[in-house]
Amino acid sequence: MEMAFRKGDIIMTKLRQLARYLVYSYENHTAARFGDNELKLQTMLYFAQRECLALVGEPLFDGNFENWAEGPVLPELHFFFVEGYDPFEPLEMKKLTEREQFILDRVVLSYGQYEGWYLADLARRETSWRNSRSDPAAESAEPKLLEIADMREDAKKVRLYDPLFDVYLDEFEDFEGEVLKS
Repeated sequence: MEMAFRKGDIIMTKLRQLARYLVYSYENHTAARFGDNELKLQTMLYFAQRECLALVGEPLFDGNFENWAEGPVLPELHFFFVEGYDPFEPLEMKKLTEREQFILDRVVLSYGQYEGWYLADLARRETSWRNSRSDPAAESAEPKLLEIADMREDAKKVRLYDPLFDVYLDEFEDFEGEVLKS
């Protein structure tokens, strides 16, 4: 039991670091305040997880999304802005890998311009979301997990785009589905 608690603490700490960096990246790339928009944070983290699966074939983090009515939610971050949100400091960069920063920056550049409700609507169109809600009788029951296998299927449909250079990677003749190496 103690080991599970420690693992849960580690996952929670990593999720909070990633969320804090995402807000930091958003504010640096857009020169706008992120505010306390939990819906936008949750859906951008969902897309970060999917992008990482598309780019490197493995999850960005170990947390599990649930299919709440609003969209995909990491319950560990449900009260992220309410429970003593502490802004990310540049000195903390070494706590995140270059891969983690790259993925989150990509998501900010690709999805940061949209409102939380729009991002949630996009996420609810994903296979992982639809499959988690396949039982209409379960609508009022406890939220179900979005399966990582379904998220992998969603990731296969992602056309890899580089917002920095405004180009899709498959437009290069020599592109053969390469992935980002750590």
